[in-house]
Formats: sequence, structure tokens, C-alpha cells
Amino acid sequence: MSTLFKGFERIEEARERLTGASFLAGLYDGKPDFTLLLTPPQPPEEKAAGDAFCQRVETFLRHEVDPGAIERQAKIPDTVIQGLFKLGAFGMKIPKEYGGQGFSYTNYGRVLTLIAGWSNILALTVAVPQSIGIAMPILLFGNEDQKRKYLPLVAREAISAFALTEPLTGSDAAHVRTEAVLDRTGSHFLVNGEKLWCTNGPIARYLTLIARVPAKRVLRDGRIEWVAVHEGQGADDRVHTAFILDMSAPGLCVRQRCQFEGCRGIENAHITLKQVQIPVENVIGEVGKGLKYALTILNVGRGVSIPAICLGMAKQAWQPTLDRANARVTFQKPLAERQTQQIRLGDMAGHLFAMEALAMLVWRLADQHRHDIRIEAAVAKVFCSEHTIRFLRDAQILFGGMGYETAESKGLRGEPAFGIEQLVRDAEMYRIGEGATDILRPFIVREGLSHHLDRAKALYAGDLSILDQSRQALKLAGFYIPWYLRQWLKRPLPACPEFTHPQVGTMARYVERTSRRLARDCFRAMVQFQASFQDEQRLQNLFESIGEDLLAMSATVLYAEEQTRLEGRTTVWELAEAFCACAKRRVIQRFAECRDQGDHLTATTGMQALKGYYPSLSSGIVHRRLEDYRAKPRAG
Repeated sequence: MSTLFKGFERIEEARERLTGASFLAGLYDGKPDFTLLLTPPQPPEEKAAGDAFCQRVETFLRHEVDPGAIERQAKIPDTVIQGLFKLGAFGMKIPKEYGGQGFSYTNYGRVLTLIAGWSNILALTVAVPQSIGIAMPILLFGNEDQKRKYLPLVAREAISAFALTEPLTGSDAAHVRTEAVLDRTGSHFLVNGEKLWCTNGPIARYLTLIARVPAKRVLRDGRIEWVAVHEGQGADDRVHTAFILDMSAPGLCVRQRCQFEGCRGIENAHITLKQVQIPVENVIGEVGKGLKYALTILNVGRGVSIPAICLGMAKQAWQPTLDRANARVTFQKPLAERQTQQIRLGDMAGHLFAMEALAMLVWRLADQHRHDIRIEAAVAKVFCSEHTIRFLRDAQILFGGMGYETAESKGLRGEPAFGIEQLVRDAEMYRIGEGATDILRPFIVREGLSHHLDRAKALYAGDLSILDQSRQALKLAGFYIPWYLRQWLKRPLPACPEFTHPQVGTMARYVERTSRRLARDCFRAMVQFQASFQDEQRLQNLFESIGEDLLAMSATVLYAEEQTRLEGRTTVWELAEAFCACAKRRVIQRFAECRDQGDHLTATTGMQALKGYYPSLSSGIVHRRLEDYRAKPRAG
């Protein structure tokens, strides 16, 4: 079992064990702690600061930013970037003592949502330096000299970016090939390699670079540390290390500004590094901790930035979609009066409210600094990105042919130039970036079941004798028999005022009951498949989806209760109930699919296709392989 999720060995070494309370970890164990979701609202002074800044940003957006021009020209004007620097938008998460705004995660998320509701490309450009550029790793892991030198720069004038992905690694962060070797003088590292899809790379002054450093293990003060070895010396391993890289360094070349299906205004680079020198003082934190640092800072993007941008995009589409449904008449009847479209709009409304509730919950959890939110952050990223795509496609359906035509084309004949087709194209990037859905779902399940996997790994150690295996099995049985029996016993809800609300209490009891069923199903699957559970991604995805909806349902009813209690918004219960009804149907379906083996046949067909068993599927056209699309060298 210790080899679960092959290919993630180094990630497994780098990851920290859950160090704080986690709602989802408890949920996968059949004992969700609902009190972890009772986050206090923003303090009045903090909310006032956020409101004031949002007002200034909104004024700037309305008067200085033309999102249509950004789309047409595939470029954010430099005047817009400089204007945002003057506002302080690039320093929202940087403490005031280093020249920033010192905002909470909640205020940061609110501002990003606002910007994304005007231009998601602009929001992404603002978010990257503060989520995964040099600001966050320096804040979390850098020394005081680095903080004082670089944080004021990135808050006021210098764009930064993140260089992790490579052409052959993608989401497999553990296997980057770029190497940084300590030179013979010990004054700097020599870096060689290439990086792909560095957002903001073409306009950045600095990069957070993750590279492999040849190093030896040493024992210091009772703990193992990695020490970089000089060029030409033997090393125990090549360990991930984080660096501050100046983009003006000789040997660094931006080979290409990458172009994508959507997100046309994004600045994204393919970068090569040849004997690039990085001073030793530009190492962030410790040698060998780079992968850990990368995984940690990605939580900010997953839990705050991506949900905020997705939420802003969905909110941007909401009112124009309602306007279209009310105005469009087909066969003498408005779309708004047709039940099919009413159902579609009700589903959109409920899921938009749920996205906001889940995003706000994770932002507040991050602000409390007392919870381990890596699982919740990943779920928020998956939930908001996936449902934003669905939300926008439903909006496009309601627009009909007008939803497929570009904004520029519609505007030329006087139609409202709302670019729903652009939002649909752009949204796909947020499913992929900062951890693709198909990567994060197994990660979420791995983290949620970590207590089981850690407890069972001794049983599956390869060097155990039959006697030792028997002892380990008996030990596990002594723990799991009582544990399994407890999964049939109802647990009381917290004695908190929020749970006395009828809708909250009803939903919490459903989540608690379903959590115990989920825990039983997860356990049975691990017993059935044992070490091969690593390959059962079908089940992993189903388990993640169930846990995802249970968290979203809990967040949604608590958010509705808070808005009713504090602001008197009783209509939010219709939104919460609409979402929860949809989520319940999905949960029922997922549990049924857990017992359906039909996907195994489909997987077999897929494996056969990969081996070339179905050549007729390519017949009838001019047959071309992927390599046939590679550009041919020009003659001469």
C-alpha cells in the first residue's frame, strides 16, 4: 500500500502529513466535524477596507479597461498594468511593512472575483504574482533580506511568474529535469533546462524557479539536511530547490509566447535556460525543499485564486443570460416561459450560489490559519472550475446562435457585444491550470484516506515474513472491526445555534449519514483491491465527487443560514435547496456507479484502441498520425 499512486513517490516524500483539523479528512472517515465549517464573518474594519478597495478597482475597470480590446488584440495594455500597480492590486497579499495592502485571503478573493467579472485575463495576470510568483514563496519560506529586497518591488512595479512545468512533465511536478549545479566557487548555481507555460513569463521581471540540485545528505542537529555539492562532485541525489530568478540573466531566453484556445490576452512563455547564473543568496528556503514549497504555494492558487476567477466569470454571465432569456421570443413565446429553460436557469442559480458559498468558506478557513485546508482547497478548485464550465455552457445554450458568434461580430451590426463564447473558451484553462481535475481527484482521495493508508502500509511492506504479515493483519483487524461497526451508528450534530435551523439540521444529518456510507464504501474498496487500489481511478473519482458534493452542500446551507441571520436574505434558501437537490441526485448516482462494473469494459476497449485494434475508426478520411502535424523544416 505504500506504493499507492505510483509516479508520486517524490510528491509523497515532499508532502506534509495533515497537521491540523480537516473537515474532509473527517468526512472520509465517517465523522465530519461540522464545527470546522463555522467560520466567523469578516471583521467590520476588514470588510470596510475590502469594500473601499473594491470600489476603487471598479472605478478603474470601468474607466480604464476595455476587455473587448484585450480579447481582440490578445494583449493587456501596459497602461492597465501600471494603473493596477498604482492602485496596489499587485500587492494585496503582501504585508504593509513590505509595501503591500496586507489583505486577508477573503478580501483578496473578493477583489479577484470583481476583476474576473470584468476580465478574467486581467484577474489571472494579477493573481499569478501573488499566488505562485515570488511573493508567496518568499513570504512563507524566504529570509528577511529577500523579503525586504523583493517584496516592495513586486508590490509596486515588478511582475513575477512561476516556472515549474516542463514539456515532458506537465502536472508531474516531481520529475522536472531542469538542473541547477553549484559552481566550483560556491557563489552561484548554473542552470540548464527549459520551462513551459510560465504565465506572465514574457512580461515578468522575476521567476520562482523550481530546479533539481545535485546534493548530499548531511546530519545537522539531529536532522537530515541536503547540501548542494560543487560542480563535478558526486551527489546522493538531485533534489528539488526553489530559486528567485532574474529574467534579465544572460542565457535565459523566452523562446515563444504560447497561444491557446482561449485566454487570448494571457502572457505565457516557453523559456530555455543555458548556463544561467543564479546567486546562492537567491535560494528560497532550504535546498531540497523546493517541491514541498511548490505544493504549498499551489494551495493558494487552488483555494483562493482559481475559485475567485471562476466565480467572477460565472457572475459576469448571469445577468446577461437572464436578460437574453427574458427578451428572446421563439414561436410567440419568451424563452423565460419555457420549462426547459426555467429548469436550466434554476440549476445555474443554485450552483452559482454554491460556488460562492464554497469559495467563501475556503477563504475564511485560510484566514484562520488553524486548519489544514489542502484538501478543501483542491476541492474548491475542482468544484468551481468544473461547474463554471457547465454554467457557462448552459448560458451559451440559452443564447442560441448568438452564443456561438463572437462579441466583435455581433457588435458590428449593433447587437449587444457580450462574449459568452469567449468565456466558454477561457473557462477550460481553469480546469487545467494549477492541478488538472484528473490529477487533483486522486490527490484529494489520497489525502482524505491518508490515515487508512498510513495505518495499512506496514502490512504491504515487501520484506515482511508470513508471520509478521499475520501479526500486522491481526493488529489491523483489532482496529477496523470496531471502526467499521461504528460506521453504522448515528452521530449527534454540534450543539451550535446554526444547526438548530431546520434546513441546516436536515442537511447536516444527511451529510453525516452519507459520510458514514462513504467511509464504508472506501474501506471496502481498499480491502477488495488492496495495493491495486492505486489503479482504480474510476472509484477514486467517484469517491472524490461524493465528498466534493457533501462539502459543497454543507457550505451552501451554512452560507444561506448566515445570510438569513445577518442580512435577512430569506430567498437564498431557494438557491440552497435547488443546489442541494441536484447534488443529492449526483450522490445517489455516484454510489450506484461504485457498484457498476461497466466502466471496466470501457477501459478494456480503450486499452485495445491504444494497441491499434480498431483501424476502421480512422477509415474514410485522409489518414494522419500526430507526428504528421509536426512542422516540416524549410528547404534551404
